[in-house]
Amino acid sequence: MESFTTFVVSSLAYVWQWLNSNLSIAFVGGLTGAFGGALGAQRIFERSKQRDEWLRELRNTNAATMVAFSACNAALATKKQHVEPLRTGFKEAHAALLKFQAERASGQRQGNAEYHVPLDLRVFPAPVVPIETLKNLAFEKLSAVGRPLALVSVLEQSLAGARDAIAKRELLVQRFANGAIPENLTAHFYFGLKLPNGHLSQEHPDLVEAIYSYMDDIAFFSSLLCTDLIAHGNRLHAAFSKRFGKGAPSVGTVDFSGPKKSGLIPPDSQYNDWLRAFTENEGTPSAEVRAQ
Repeated sequence: MESFTTFVVSSLAYVWQWLNSNLSIAFVGGLTGAFGGALGAQRIFERSKQRDEWLRELRNTNAATMVAFSACNAALATKKQHVEPLRTGFKEAHAALLKFQAERASGQRQGNAEYHVPLDLRVFPAPVVPIETLKNLAFEKLSAVGRPLALVSVLEQSLAGARDAIAKRELLVQRFANGAIPENLTAHFYFGLKLPNGHLSQEHPDLVEAIYSYMDDIAFFSSLLCTDLIAHGNRLHAAFSKRFGKGAPSVGTVDFSGPKKSGLIPPDSQYNDWLRAFTENEGTPSAEVRAQ
């Protein structure tokens, strides 16, 4: 027993002596330094990786904003140049027909007087928007959630609806132009009046209203998407600046004050039901890029 105790004591003394030797100090120091160096390198790598990811997302946010802006601008141009004049002219011509019929019924006009329908047979293309690019950016390249993603989806639906309505009206215009609709029934089909057999065809007036409504939808939702994307970019830019300092690209901006003031972009009140489903995002666009 005494020999065992002596062995343990001598062993501990040897270990203590070794731990205090230059060799052990260098060995343990080397291990500590290696571990600390590896940990520091990992942190530097992770910091650099996050910096690159945030820079990439800021650039993708700017790209998505510009695509949304182009969608809004395309809808505004189509609405201003084609859809609004078409709808206004249609309403005026319909009102003139009703007035003519009332005057003929009251005897102010001869009972056999005819009304010559001023047909507006203009055709125009649907707005062209790189929606697949926008979807890829929003769903794959950005960390935004909630309303911006819903806006991309409803914008895609509105663009598809507009293309369909414009194509259907173009086919109907061809029927008016080539005489497929009898001349004595032109006003009935054009304005959606009751036919002599009692039937009612409102396809043309419904398409005029649908096209106008879709242009409003595209303009409103794409302008709101711009606002949300800019707000997302500003939050990301602030986080980047706080963590890494300078070096982040500026957040793109747009200005829709003109189209909103003129009524080309409908007011928020027209979409209250849709807007109530989401919390309003902060962020006010400035005036560096101007819509038509």
